[in-house]
Amino acid sequence: MKKLSFIGLFGFVFFSLVMGNQISLAADPVVTWKVFSPFFPGTGESKTVQIWAEDISKMSGGRIKINLTAAAPGEVFPDLHLNVQSGAIDAAYTWPGLVVGKYPAAALFAGTPAFFDLMGYFTWMHAYGGKQLWQETYGNTLKVFPAGIGWAKVGGWTTKKIEAMDDFKGLKYRTSDRVWHRTGDLIWGKILSDLGTSPIKEPYAAAVRTAILKGTLDVAEENTPWVDMSLGFHQVVKSCYFPGIQDMAAFLELIVNNEKWDALPSDLKEIVKGACDVAMARSLTRWALDDAKVTKMLRDEGKVNITKFSKEIQQEILDRFVAQYDAVKDPMFQKVWKSQKEFMKIYVPYMRLQQADADVKLK
Repeated sequence: MKKLSFIGLFGFVFFSLVMGNQISLAADPVVTWKVFSPFFPGTGESKTVQIWAEDISKMSGGRIKINLTAAAPGEVFPDLHLNVQSGAIDAAYTWPGLVVGKYPAAALFAGTPAFFDLMGYFTWMHAYGGKQLWQETYGNTLKVFPAGIGWAKVGGWTTKKIEAMDDFKGLKYRTSDRVWHRTGDLIWGKILSDLGTSPIKEPYAAAVRTAILKGTLDVAEENTPWVDMSLGFHQVVKSCYFPGIQDMAAFLELIVNNEKWDALPSDLKEIVKGACDVAMARSLTRWALDDAKVTKMLRDEGKVNITKFSKEIQQEILDRFVAQYDAVKDPMFQKVWKSQKEFMKIYVPYMRLQQADADVKLK
């Protein structure tokens, strides 16, 4: 909790300082940005985008106005990076996983398996050069800023027991639809295929519950626990496995047209960057609390077996991730991956020293 509180406090202090200046800024010219979000209204990501847009207005004293357009369920929208580059839209608040086909290294910003914990991913991004590598990945085509961070996924909702690696064989396994639908067979999909599963490419999360009921699907994952439970996954399975070994955290991104960015006064540039930092604090803490609450509710109800993958399964999966990452041919992917590996050698041993080997016993 101390780590989360620290991040939240940082965002609060920045927000308060800027808010203190809003009266003096209000008379300045207003900059209006057209911003597109691919996240459907009502999702956790869309709420984060909405809060970010509102914060931009408040923190700038009304000098920046965000005209936000969101995707509709099932909408096939054009390449957001191309639209931002061309100036068709000024900016997009999106997810880097959507452009992995064009920029393979974007996968390393779109999410991380459990190489390090969420705080480690956040620290690598902000203190070990992750942001600079993200910009280098996209080159000079546009500006990019980390603008939100999502909590860990569920390891898997399943009607079958997964107690050993052999239990993966033959499973009809569905990974997140946004990964399948937008970027094709990513590394997690390749690992599952190598383990002998039959990957299922359901187009939408809403179809998953029905597929499990029909028996055409054995295991499913979509997002974090509260998202998956809102879709009714817990109503049709026997077990829920943790941790989200395949996706411990994921960043959202703000991409901005170069000319629009260059036209901003320096103080408004800092406000945009600050609002992105605040958005990360807001999304991180909200997701953590919501996931903890619904998981407790699920455990208390006792209808679904809440369990963890064995240590052997977790180790095998991480080993396979490392092998897949090492084998990627793209030079930029390897440059970012090298940075993450160097950071892990510093961060992971220290954090293990700080992990308590005792439980908090509450009355």
